[in-house]
Amino acid sequence: SILVQRCPACFGGIYFGRSTDKGGDIHVAMDGNFHHRHRRAAGDCPPFYDPTYFIPKTFVDDIGRRIDTLHKKPPRSYASLIPDKAVDQCETAYKAADGKKQKAVMDNFDDTGIMALICRHDIPLFFANIDSPGEQQKYLVALLQHLFSLLPHQATIVALYDMGCVLAQSLAKYDILPESITTQLRFATTAMHAYGHEWACQLVYNPCMCVRLGLSDGEGTEHLWSHFVRLIGIERTSSVHFASIFQ
Repeated sequence: SILVQRCPACFGGIYFGRSTDKGGDIHVAMDGNFHHRHRRAAGDCPPFYDPTYFIPKTFVDDIGRRIDTLHKKPPRSYASLIPDKAVDQCETAYKAADGKKQKAVMDNFDDTGIMALICRHDIPLFFANIDSPGEQQKYLVALLQHLFSLLPHQATIVALYDMGCVLAQSLAKYDILPESITTQLRFATTAMHAYGHEWACQLVYNPCMCVRLGLSDGEGTEHLWSHFVRLIGIERTSSVHFASIFQ
């Protein structure tokens, strides 16, 4: 499997099904980076390479349309782990969650960044091109759904993300992902960003307070961006298809 090739330590096992309350089977982290942009004026070239790390734009856009459709409907009743008010305050505290901070660059860039999914050993698993303002939830949902499609049906995942509390609330309120995935999925915030969240949120989502997460802190994406820093200038002027090779 492609996952075993990327990290045998995470995906090479044969036994899956550990409860997320006991730490889950696999820990992953997600984060977006808005320095890896592509200038609209640079244009594109004929496709000559099928990237194995980047999930297709059509797949991401389909999920985005599904989320937009569901958000127009009344939310379903659900049992929240923390007060909705606390989640709302967390969301407003982070500009990346409301999809507004990148609107100014959309005129000059057709891809405004990349979203990464890595394992707990800081190994990149998959990427998604960000072509809309901010870290919209469609990229995170697409990465998680694609990952689950490659795992045994009983496998469980703990996903660490800066705004894990907001994403967890959205998945609870709307039928964005099938129950076969949501029951096998648990969220936590990344360790560094956790302390900017409401205290009620930290008690549930801070990885340092979550039982059985060990030393997983979700900050491996920062190591990844550090390795990628030299590619920023190249990606801004390369064609879209050529830029994907560097990842």
